[in-house]
Amino acid sequence: MKRLIAVPAIMLAISLSAQNGKTDFLKAESHCSDSLHKLSTNSYLTVEWNDSRYFRYVSEDPLTRRKHRWLCDTKKGTREEISEESYNSFKAKAQSFKSNRDYKKKYTADSLYYMTATGDNLCMGNGEWERLLSRDGELFNSFAIGRNRPGARSQPQNCPSGCWIGKTHSYLAIREDNREVGTLSITNSVDTPRPKTEEYKFPMPGDRNVVKYSAWIADADNASLHQVDLDRFEDQLILMPRFQNIRCNDSSAFLLRLARTRDTLDLVRIDARSRRATTVISEVCKPHLNEQLFDYHLIDGGKKILWWSERDGRGKWYLYDFEGRLIRCVTPIDAVCGRIERIDTTAGTVVFAGYGGIEFENPHYRHYYKARLDGRKPVRHLTPGNGNHKIEFSPDGKMIVDRWSRMDLPGQVAVRNTDNGKTVFELESKDISEALEKGFRLPELMKVKAADGVTDLYGVVYLPSDLNPGRKYPIISNVYPGPQDDQVPLDFMYDDNGNQVLAELGFIVLNFSHRGSCPTRGRDYYTYGYGNLRDYAIDDDIAIIRQVAEKYPCADLDRVGIYGHSGGGFMAATALLSHPEFYKVAVGASGNYDNNIYTQWWGETFHGVKKVIREDGSEAFECKIPTTAELAANLQGRLLLITGEIDNNVHPASTMRLADALIRNNKRFDMMVIPRADHGLGNRYYLNLIRYYFVEHLGGEPQDHIDIVKHL
Repeated sequence: MKRLIAVPAIMLAISLSAQNGKTDFLKAESHCSDSLHKLSTNSYLTVEWNDSRYFRYVSEDPLTRRKHRWLCDTKKGTREEISEESYNSFKAKAQSFKSNRDYKKKYTADSLYYMTATGDNLCMGNGEWERLLSRDGELFNSFAIGRNRPGARSQPQNCPSGCWIGKTHSYLAIREDNREVGTLSITNSVDTPRPKTEEYKFPMPGDRNVVKYSAWIADADNASLHQVDLDRFEDQLILMPRFQNIRCNDSSAFLLRLARTRDTLDLVRIDARSRRATTVISEVCKPHLNEQLFDYHLIDGGKKILWWSERDGRGKWYLYDFEGRLIRCVTPIDAVCGRIERIDTTAGTVVFAGYGGIEFENPHYRHYYKARLDGRKPVRHLTPGNGNHKIEFSPDGKMIVDRWSRMDLPGQVAVRNTDNGKTVFELESKDISEALEKGFRLPELMKVKAADGVTDLYGVVYLPSDLNPGRKYPIISNVYPGPQDDQVPLDFMYDDNGNQVLAELGFIVLNFSHRGSCPTRGRDYYTYGYGNLRDYAIDDDIAIIRQVAEKYPCADLDRVGIYGHSGGGFMAATALLSHPEFYKVAVGASGNYDNNIYTQWWGETFHGVKKVIREDGSEAFECKIPTTAELAANLQGRLLLITGEIDNNVHPASTMRLADALIRNNKRFDMMVIPRADHGLGNRYYLNLIRYYFVEHLGGEPQDHIDIVKHL
């Protein structure tokens, strides 16, 4: 009986709470993505190709929810509805077509030999015998993937890192030496039967002992192993094959050699027979390489090279010959050129992504283009439509399935001709009419100026569905400064990062890009924060918030909050401490508040590392990054710090060091350490920690719920 009585009593309490004007968490959560997604139809249309001419897909009627099965003919441009039986009968044909397709295979095992790792050593075999090629392998200096660094442990322990070289019987193997790299440890306090501590290698900015790389040629014909001389830079990096940066032609392997300062990159060719390394292309990229967009491709059997470069400030693809002589720029358009999606060497064309250069469009949106390698025709735009695009190719590459959307435009789908971008079919778009009828409010896209008054910044504003213009709403900025990404949503989604739910709790929530946060906006934009990794994004955030408040007079500039995760948590706490007159409440989760103890790659790339000469004449590298803890004495508002106890990405020590500085300055703050949680966090308890904190301290409404998931 008690359970039967409790349910209506709880619902009555919730109803009374809403009537009394208190925050209704359950109503707000009805706007989350899980709740709204089921109200949509045609969220994702799967296009299945029967062959290179015909495709089929299933759509759903928004009113009746009845499924319709379609067979489309790209040659005639016709579409007919077919029965479920007919639709399924095409599956066998499609599977047969797929199994007979000539898929391109990359660097598969040699037809006579195979390479494996026995323990930590490299081993070769041919099915009848196996021979050890090395005997000095050990933990953290191993030929086996997963034995050198954390994060690759899911890889087979007997899988070596490398590739067979073309038509030779030679194998290029790469080995990392982490033996002298410093360690970190995390403790899972709730592990049973005892708390468990895990130790792992973790190089940090400015460390003297960092990862060392070596390259080896294994010769199967005489079962021998030879080291390749690759030395050029002190503490140089060799970009590893898991990033697909080791590629081969018939007789050579190519790899990338990067200076520790990350401003000089070499493409190195290693001849399988002579085992000699030759620098083919060397590029200087000041202040640092754009690793998010950089790539290269071998074409015509390795006789030519497609090479990405930001030399003119906006990334382009360049064609080189085998000896590294520049032939031409292949993609001379007013856009930042990104990933190559398809190379057709017979036709001499490439299809690639591009960002920007389209008037009145957000330059963060991805579009696709087709270019000729010989430069004889202008580059052709394949994906019209104001939004962020993603494409899939038909089996023969003659058609593309183009999907695009924006945060205020649900998903659109079209099948287009790859030669000219002409639309062959427009398929059903995502239908959200039921969600709109039930109160969902589309977020609003907005363009503002950066703190310099010149640079355009783009983002999303989330408003309560029952916005009352006569009421004042606190403002919350959801931030992530990058630099490798800005995490501002480009594609349509209902409740990115829970921001719409947060808005429904009585806030105006915004999520914008800042200068220095996006690699697809060009070199100057992307590297804006170089040398100022702690503070570079905050002035832009303040400028953004002020402009949002100008557009929405109901926004309350006297009640400004900020929150984020990882780099966003770092920025949120830093903003509160550096501008206490502006920000009143901040939540920082998993933040790298001390980038000097974060990963070497992050700090040295995005803040910078300086080469110095030690007293003994040897080279050393220095990197000193300002920390959030240095600002602890400035705290005036309310601050919540959250960290997972077993975070091996941003170590909990970063949060603890900030907490220690706040305590030493006699500052009152809040902190939550979540047991058994790693860097990701993200469950409902964590999300509601943030929501409750803002409702109480920015919205000024104390809460007495004990259960912050069920709100009881």
